[in-house]
Amino acid sequence: MAQVQSSVRHRAWRPTRRSVIGAGLAGAAPLAISACGAQGGEGKPATASVNASGTVKYFNWGNAFSDGIENKVLDAFHAKQSKIKIEFTNSVSDHFTKLQAALAGGDPPDTALVDGYDIRALIKAGGAHDLTTRMQRDGVKKDDYVTEWFDEFLYKGKYYNHPNMRGSTASYYYNKSILDKAGIKVPAEGWTFNDLLDIAQKTTRDASGRTPTQGGFDPAGATFGFNRPSYWWCWMWANGADLIDMDKNVCTLDSPAALETFQFISDMQNKHKVLRESFPGVPGASDLFAQGKLAIRYEWFTDVPRFRSEINNFEWDVAVSPQGKTKKQMGIYKGNGEVLPTGAKNPDAAWEFMKFLGGYDAMLIYGVEGRFVPALKKANQAPEFLKSGKPPKNVTAFTDGRIKTLPLMPEWNAFNRDIWNPLLNKIWNNEAPVKDVATDISRQTTDFIKNREKY
Repeated sequence: MAQVQSSVRHRAWRPTRRSVIGAGLAGAAPLAISACGAQGGEGKPATASVNASGTVKYFNWGNAFSDGIENKVLDAFHAKQSKIKIEFTNSVSDHFTKLQAALAGGDPPDTALVDGYDIRALIKAGGAHDLTTRMQRDGVKKDDYVTEWFDEFLYKGKYYNHPNMRGSTASYYYNKSILDKAGIKVPAEGWTFNDLLDIAQKTTRDASGRTPTQGGFDPAGATFGFNRPSYWWCWMWANGADLIDMDKNVCTLDSPAALETFQFISDMQNKHKVLRESFPGVPGASDLFAQGKLAIRYEWFTDVPRFRSEINNFEWDVAVSPQGKTKKQMGIYKGNGEVLPTGAKNPDAAWEFMKFLGGYDAMLIYGVEGRFVPALKKANQAPEFLKSGKPPKNVTAFTDGRIKTLPLMPEWNAFNRDIWNPLLNKIWNNEAPVKDVATDISRQTTDFIKNREKY
């Protein structure tokens, strides 16, 4: 087929008047979707969707690095067919709020990326189509994908995305040059929380090369051991604690194992002073790592393109998560997926594009270029991805199957944002005893979810 170049490489989001009015619904009461297909029901898909054509409005988020990768994927799609043109929009910021506004205003994109945090709330509000029938019709098989990732967009037995999951296991980036200089072995299978603390203690330095306990601290020339784990949940799992008992609708973050884990993280910041957050006013973790001033950090796959582009004066790699008291490595998986929003103007063409995004060609581009880890096993295990010749060498740390997912419930984002984060800041900043804060977290969360819908 003749190649059709995307006429819009990157659009800034410009909401219509209707979507601006609808924005008032976002972040307040659950979004009310009046279009047909409430609760995500799409009805019968067209049987001739393979003949779909026209423009597909594709709504995504990212940065300059990811936009370049997205455009490579769009070029590959356009090279395979000439009937469908993709109009790509980067939301730039506040992605989910803008998607909600577009839905409420009756002007949604044809396909949109949605964070795993948000998908169930969107489905419950009727903002996404049930795609199970399309998947069955077109032969989508769970066994072809990383099975641990496949069900993140499953709700009440129905699927709401083609399995083109954009995710990975969060892993530990480390600056090998800093560790070598300090005489520290790089993180390896079986390393522990205490090993991480040891690395942080031995690599945190001021401008004169001294540890914080030896003298003053000047961020301008310093190196930092670690950044506080924003994704602290897997620390709980590795230490024998859990977040929520889904059967009893009870938050369990006041258990002895959870208290111990919270205290360990707090001590790293406030007692040992080996975290980036121990020293106010320093740059963010990604910036510090790219500058060679952070020894180790915990993050998803998404920083790979930036680090490949900007780091040229030190060696870096990644490692799996450390072990806690369970003596097991336990990571976290969280992904994002393409959905078909309720009210999409060109659903059949959008579905064809979504299938392409979940296929080998697109998945391999995303993997090799560093956008995200392929969910399709064939691409996930391809030599081009595993041995691309680009850092990180240990890319399998991002595909490690020893993972858990966050509680798959519509209420997740609300209590994580409104209860957990504000209260946890009291622990991180040493403003209140861990036990008191954890008791408040568990009580408020349990009260919030006690009447939640079970499915």
